Amino acid sequence: MQQTIATHALTAGMDAAGLLSALRRHGDDLWIDVIAKKYDFTKYRQLRMQRAMADFNRIIEAGDVDDFQRAYQAACLDAVQPDPSVQQIVAQLAEQHKLGIVTNGPVDMAFIKLERLGLSSYFPQDRVIISELLGYHKPDPRIYATARERLEAASGEVLFVGDTWEADVAGAIDAGFSAIWLNPKGKTATTDHKPLAVIERLDQLPSYLSFM
Repeated sequence: MQQTIATHALTAGMDAAGLLSALRRHGDDLWIDVIAKKYDFTKYRQLRMQRAMADFNRIIEAGDVDDFQRAYQAACLDAVQPDPSVQQIVAQLAEQHKLGIVTNGPVDMAFIKLERLGLSSYFPQDRVIISELLGYHKPDPRIYATARERLEAASGEVLFVGDTWEADVAGAIDAGFSAIWLNPKGKTATTDHKPLAVIERLDQLPSYLSFM
C-alpha cells in the first residue's frame, strides 16, 4: 500500500505512513457495516479512502478511489510470488486431508492469488468460500456452516487455521471446529477460547494433525 501511496497521482507527496494508518482506522470502523451488508466491497473501499483523505483535508471523488484501488491491486498481485516451502506443506496436507479456504477478502483477487501461488489445484473453487459471494463474513456462524457443508464434514472433523483471532479462532471454535492460531507476531488473544495450538510458522502445522 505504501508504494502505491508514494507513486499514485492521487496521493504522491503525502505522508504515506499517516495515510496508511488512517486507512486502517477507517477500514476497521467501516468493516462493521460491511458485515451488516450495508454496502459492498467497492463502496467500502471508496468510503475508506474518502474518509482517510478527509483527515488530510482532501476531498476526492469515488472515481479517484477506483483508479487508486486498481493500482494498489496490481501492486499487490505483482508482489504475490510462489513459495516452494508453502507449496510443499500444502501438497503434503492435501495427500491426507480435504482442504478449503474461508476468506473475508474480495472475490476479485482470491482466485488470482491462488493461481500465482501455485496452489489452485489443492483448492477446488467450490471449497474456496468467499464472504463477498455469500453476503456474510467471518465470524458470522453461517460462513462456518457453509464451510462444513462444502467440505462434507462434521464440525468435529474440521480444523480451522488462520491468523485472525476473532475470525479464525474464536468464530471457528464457536462453530464447533478445532482451531490453530497462526500467530507469528505474538499477538494477545482477546477472548478465553482455547485453540488446539498456537504456531508461528506454517511448517509447524502438520505435526498437530495427528490430534484430529
